[in-house]
Amino acid sequence: MSTRRKPTVPISGVIYGEIIYWITCMSALVVLIGTIKSFMETDAPIEVSYLMRAILAGDSVETIWLNSSLNMVPNTSTYIALSHSGESLTVLGIALGIFSVIPAVFCSAAFLWRSRNPIFAVSAILSGVISVVALTGLVSLT
Repeated sequence: MSTRRKPTVPISGVIYGEIIYWITCMSALVVLIGTIKSFMETDAPIEVSYLMRAILAGDSVETIWLNSSLNMVPNTSTYIALSHSGESLTVLGIALGIFSVIPAVFCSAAFLWRSRNPIFAVSAILSGVISVVALTGLVSLT
């Protein structure tokens, strides 16, 4: 009786998985620290208790932010101005987790190219470019 051997995992898949895994773990830690900081802040620019009540009440995103202490829907410069707050740290962690796909795709593309898989390498590069464009907001869909 012959023994079956597991197929080997391509190095490009291992590289992609490791990068996604570790950056996502770091981002989860940043989100956790930001959330804990948000709940512990006494002079928070955005009250966590209000946000929780409004979200659980089913209010729309615009209504929640317009009725908050900010009186506007936050944008990137809002979070930069409030960089000392737990809310900004939480948003930074979420953004880091989303960003993790970009270095993973480009590193994976390099290993795909070295493995003589040019079609997959080029498609990975295109996916990475699309991710960069989406993350930076260069193209607006509205």
